Amino acid sequence: MGCGATRVKINQNLASENPDSMNQSRCFNESFIVENPKKFTDVYKMGGPLGSGAYGEVRMVTHRLTNQERAVKIYRKSLNCNSSYAKIKLEIEILKQLSHPIIVKIFEYFEDEKKVYIVLEKCDGGELFDEIFRRKFLSENIAALIAKQLFSVVAYLHDKQIAHRDIKPENILLEGEADFVNIKLIDFGAAISYLPKIKMSELIGSTFYISPEVVNCNYTEKCDEWSCGVIIFILLCGSPPFPGRNDDDIVSKIKKGVFTFDKPIWQQVSSEAKDLINQLLCPEKHRLTAKQALQHPWIQQQGTYPNPKTTLFISALENLKTFQSANKLKEAISMFITLQVINIHDVKELKELFKAIDKNGDGRLSREEIKEGILKLQGIDASDEHLKNIINEVDTDGDGFINYEEFIKATLSENVIYSKENLKKAFDMFDLDGSGKISLHEMVSVFKENVVDKNTMVEFMKEADRNSDGEIDFDEFSGFFTRLSIRRKSLT
Repeated sequence: MGCGATRVKINQNLASENPDSMNQSRCFNESFIVENPKKFTDVYKMGGPLGSGAYGEVRMVTHRLTNQERAVKIYRKSLNCNSSYAKIKLEIEILKQLSHPIIVKIFEYFEDEKKVYIVLEKCDGGELFDEIFRRKFLSENIAALIAKQLFSVVAYLHDKQIAHRDIKPENILLEGEADFVNIKLIDFGAAISYLPKIKMSELIGSTFYISPEVVNCNYTEKCDEWSCGVIIFILLCGSPPFPGRNDDDIVSKIKKGVFTFDKPIWQQVSSEAKDLINQLLCPEKHRLTAKQALQHPWIQQQGTYPNPKTTLFISALENLKTFQSANKLKEAISMFITLQVINIHDVKELKELFKAIDKNGDGRLSREEIKEGILKLQGIDASDEHLKNIINEVDTDGDGFINYEEFIKATLSENVIYSKENLKKAFDMFDLDGSGKISLHEMVSVFKENVVDKNTMVEFMKEADRNSDGEIDFDEFSGFFTRLSIRRKSLT
């Protein structure tokens, strides 16, 4: 599934308290996630239902050009007031900003008179909620792996001044069956961009997982860490820390904040795990941040990712070290293919490698983390100057780090990115009018000038248009990349 249905909500109001406080940091990939002006069913074949909620429904869909299965979250406008509609648009804007391996990826969105469609990646492993229900509880190693990924994504969101506000097992999907190493946080319908030191007051969230300060309508982003603490508790024993007969009973216990480890199962759980829970299910001022939780002994000792394959690591690092961004349009097309064409399963191992290198779990790679990774798995002590060059080449958004999409773009083999199949899919998506050729106008429509300036696209058209008819057919399009590859090899 790409999105899960919401279960119990205290407040279904989706209106943002602070719609003008959107974080100014932007991802390069945001430029490719735009409203598609076409009719939704002209682009996607509708499939079966995946979930539903007060907002509408989630369905499986198949992209007609790439044949990829995705999920679409459909909002029915008739069921939402104006403020809720604004919140839907805010959800889209928030998702567009995010580049993290543990956050569900948005591809594009549509809108017609009756509905808004948000197209997301589809995960096949189901909800974590269902996995807990089947297993009753999970081992400490699996629970710590899940917790580490949750803290990673929460730390990333809070760095961007975004609070999710509805973290729960129903909003955590597994990419594959029992694939606890690859989870996805979904449903950003309650997410909000906040200002530091400004308290939030909207009563929103799901009953079992809301913090005492949310109940009191006076809280900060650390409500997300409380929710993580509740999830860890449930993962380890199979029941919530604040059970009750009804919502009022549960909320009353949450406000008191008193829970126990008195069930027999807790005798088998380590003191480190209990200590972390105690430091999360506590008053806000004493609560660990997600970054601090990532450094907790239980996460450090138990939440270790499997070692990446050495051959994969060497190949990926070689691609990373030799990546060149000299041609801006080629780089933009490479990112487009990575984001919009490459199948999620094709980058699974690279994603796991990214998470293994990301030692502090903040969802981005620093110079030091890359250096440590190269030293550990290749035995090479890379120079600071060399590492600086790598980051300068790969870091598209200029923040001094390599984010997830930048890493995938740079480490994925060019033979994969520029395969005939992937180039054809990209070409067909650029060919907006379906004429079988790409015009300058279509290129400008796809690659906004904040990504690639018009002069660069004009030069591309001149070089690629071998028969000088003012448009580019697929043979000319693919030939352009073949010539670029030959030039690059001749220079190395």
